[in-house]
Amino acid sequence: MQTGKRRYFRGIYALKNGSSENPKKEFELINTDILKDCKLFTKILRIEKDNGYHDRSRYFEYWLYLRNDTNWKRCYKSGLAKTQNAFVFEGNLPLPVRLDQKTAKGKDFENPQHFIIAQSINTWNTFVLDIFPNFYPVQKKLQTAILKEHTYLLRMKKGA
Repeated sequence: MQTGKRRYFRGIYALKNGSSENPKKEFELINTDILKDCKLFTKILRIEKDNGYHDRSRYFEYWLYLRNDTNWKRCYKSGLAKTQNAFVFEGNLPLPVRLDQKTAKGKDFENPQHFIIAQSINTWNTFVLDIFPNFYPVQKKLQTAILKEHTYLLRMKKGA
């Protein structure tokens, strides 16, 4: 699949645990064949409502955790920021930069590496994750243009 000649992979997840009102929801990958095409996907992921206790410069609505470790807090994660489309979020899967110097919280610095677009469908019963490997649009205008031209699982109304 492509948006603006940039290749992306789509993972479709079904709700496994939680509900639309629950601040934590776990999803299981439906199209498991994507795992052999793109190693960034995991069989299970979790979405958590942001509690506001972070030092990020962007406002995140949710946190996305890809289950690649035995403890959720050590898993690959991304903040999911609102877009102009309802139930569509954008974020990035970062590349850790391992230096002797650490952040104020003693963690490794991170640099955006993979752009992601996420969709919540049917009141959080289905979660669609599109990953653009090794591509992250730094300019906000470019992010907006990609989000506008992207092919979503559910069609968006023009101007919505």
